[in-house]
Amino acid sequence: MKFFTSVVFLFFLHMQFNVVAAEFGAVSQGEASLKHQVNQSNENVKLEVVVDLVETTSGDATTPTAVDNMAELSEKLKNEIGLIHLKDDEYPAQTDFLYRRAENEILDALRALGYYSSSVTSQLERLPKKTRVTFNVELGKPVYIRDIHLNISGAGKDLPVWAEFQKFQLQLKKDAIFKHQDYTDTVSALTNIATNEGYMDAKFTQREFKVYPHLNVVDVNLHFNTQEPYRFGVVFFHGSQQIGDAFLNRYVDFKPGDIYKQSHILALQKALIDSQYFGLIRVAPQYSEQEARRIPIDVELEDSLKHLYEIGVGYGTDTGARVLFGFENRLVNSQGHSYKVESLFGEKAQNFNFNYRIPGERPAEQNWNAGLKYDATQSTTLDRELMAITGDYSYQITPKWSINPFISLETEEFTYENEATEQTQTFLLGSGFKNRWVNSDAYPTQGYHHSGVFRASVDNLVSDSQFAQIELKTRWVYTPMEFWRFHVRAQTRLTLVDKNQSIPSSYLTLLGGETLRGFEFESIGIQLDADSVVGAKNSVSGSLGTDYRITKYFGLGSFVDMGQLFDDAGTQDLKVGAGFGLRGYTPVGMAKLDIAWPVSEYEQPWRIHFSLGFDL
Repeated sequence: MKFFTSVVFLFFLHMQFNVVAAEFGAVSQGEASLKHQVNQSNENVKLEVVVDLVETTSGDATTPTAVDNMAELSEKLKNEIGLIHLKDDEYPAQTDFLYRRAENEILDALRALGYYSSSVTSQLERLPKKTRVTFNVELGKPVYIRDIHLNISGAGKDLPVWAEFQKFQLQLKKDAIFKHQDYTDTVSALTNIATNEGYMDAKFTQREFKVYPHLNVVDVNLHFNTQEPYRFGVVFFHGSQQIGDAFLNRYVDFKPGDIYKQSHILALQKALIDSQYFGLIRVAPQYSEQEARRIPIDVELEDSLKHLYEIGVGYGTDTGARVLFGFENRLVNSQGHSYKVESLFGEKAQNFNFNYRIPGERPAEQNWNAGLKYDATQSTTLDRELMAITGDYSYQITPKWSINPFISLETEEFTYENEATEQTQTFLLGSGFKNRWVNSDAYPTQGYHHSGVFRASVDNLVSDSQFAQIELKTRWVYTPMEFWRFHVRAQTRLTLVDKNQSIPSSYLTLLGGETLRGFEFESIGIQLDADSVVGAKNSVSGSLGTDYRITKYFGLGSFVDMGQLFDDAGTQDLKVGAGFGLRGYTPVGMAKLDIAWPVSEYEQPWRIHFSLGFDL
């Protein structure tokens, strides 16, 4: 009986276990099915995030928010939210987690922009096909800089660079909205300036800003101690097999013991690059090897090829087809002497130049040059041939300014159409200057190039004539908007000479071609009679043009050129040419293919002009 009862009891437990297991399995399958349905239903639910900015109101009046573009600020705040990186609401738990963090992310972003009294309310709505998250942001008033205390102490406190920084570069201004980025930029700028001026140990003794949200103001305190400066040690050159240290040291514009300046390091590297003696240049201050705060400078050099050959072909509407050949010996001897040969053989122009260069005491800035020159051109108005022996001294006073005194003994033979051939010999003394700045050689968007030359012939013992002449040129490039440029050019040549003196044709002016588009090359001069035109002693010319860059390599341009000639024989009418054309942007300057009309001459046809060269 007991055995029977035990069997029944065990059978009953087994049946109950099976029922429970079955029910548990059913529940588990149901939950899995439900989970699958939830994922399936949320997988394609798009997530929309909206940030609405609300201007602060006081009563019925609206308080200015100092925000110029509310839509731009709204987009900026949206990009600061982690939630924006979700494309859909596939995982609601993840969406909810990022949603709970978003309000603080917005408030942090607003504080960085100067809004410390902002408030944010939000709402998350799950709709059948879209989940929308809305943030309503009340900006409040921004905080303004009430006081800024910038104190520089230490051995470098009197450097002029600090006054310049505070006047022109300091972004933290009294009464301006306080922005964290301006503050961090100021801290970084002060540190960088100190490092560049040789004060590598400079540090802040106080660096803080105190915000008073109830007053909407902030006080900034920056106390900066420059400490003691580091100084230059000895400069070590190695690697060059062709040039000795005595010559290389002439490129160094600082002495051991001078206060270290990063600008001197950059200048040394640029000077060595510009010398063209080296293919590899590495100028490295050895900070870890400094002794007594003196930093040795290691200069690693690798010699470049001594000989350079150039050959090319080209075409210009003024010169016709042409072939170019050049040769340069970059290093004649260990003293840095070099020479260069350049030649051009064209349909309407031929020239040959030989120049021998001797570095001065400061080779990066001073050079002596001696040369031979042959130059010939042929046009419908003038055929000329010039041979010259030249000598000059080139001095780069500053990165923008240079002067170039010169002497030249020249012999020229020239023939104007329907005029007798003339031959002159002239010994010239003179000097030129150049003032140039450009933000890019290949495609300048801002820049200028001013130049001038004064020349005078010496007495009749050597020269066939006596005259004095000044020539001034200026060119500007200005960009009012991206990829749209304006070009301005002006030039004048004025000559002081007796009426009966003969002046070489190279120093008289004929207009036409690239100097005055719409007219034939060298076709405009002083009209002596119906069949005779000669060059003018005095001239004024200019151009106003514009170009718009459509693609990386191509654009469109238009222009107006004008010029006038005058001297004792008479005054030529003002000539005007205008047109438009294609522009090609290349590493060696802008290519221009223009069609131009002689606006001031009604009976002359249009002309095509092509040229290639740098704008400035």
